[in-house]
Amino acid sequence: EMAGIRVEWVNPTYTSQTCRCGYRDKGNRNGIHFRCQKCGYTIHADLNGAINIAKAISGFAA
Repeated sequence: EMAGIRVEWVNPTYTSQTCRCGYRDKGNRNGIHFRCQKCGYTIHADLNGAINIAKAISGFAA
């Protein structure tokens, strides 16, 4: 903020366990691997969490 950069806080809870389809389950994440138990979507778990955080900041989150 001091450098003029916009800063937003997003609660990271469950971001790496939540699928793009909206389904959230602890079983979706296994270490660094994410696989949705509902739709089968697969991605690196941390990347999935980062995408969900970006969606929350941009206003695209459900």
